[in-house]
Amino acid sequence: MGYMGFGLQKWIYSMRPRKPFSMNRKGSFTVLPKYQWEFKLQYSHTKQNYIIRFSIVILGFFILIKMFNQWRIYEHNLSYELIEIRKSQDDSAFNFLINSGKRRFDNGNSLGAYSEFKLAYAIYPDNQEVKELLKGTAIITCYNYGKHCEEVNVD
Repeated sequence: MGYMGFGLQKWIYSMRPRKPFSMNRKGSFTVLPKYQWEFKLQYSHTKQNYIIRFSIVILGFFILIKMFNQWRIYEHNLSYELIEIRKSQDDSAFNFLINSGKRRFDNGNSLGAYSEFKLAYAIYPDNQEVKELLKGTAIITCYNYGKHCEEVNVD
């Protein structure tokens, strides 16, 4: 064993490794250990899961509140716009009916004027001008045609 020639390296590298403090030698190669994975249920970190879930719920809650407030503002604005549109349509229809009724009355068509004033009265029943025009045309149609006399006797 004292010879340090070319054969010494081959002898050293062809030896099998041995366990510490063991007497027998292993072969010239080592067998790789086989890892067998074992899947089993293990304890998970539920504290972190609860924190994450709680933060997601809180974040979702704040987002829902924000969206609900925006929806309420949108609904309020939409209803206000619809009321304004309906009011402007009622005003334009009322003015059209009053003007049309006055033209018909001036042309001698008191029955047509009465129907126009009746429709205008259905839109705004508290308007004093419509009440007077309706009563005047009812008197004239009752006198000339014998129609709508029941409304003359009411007031």
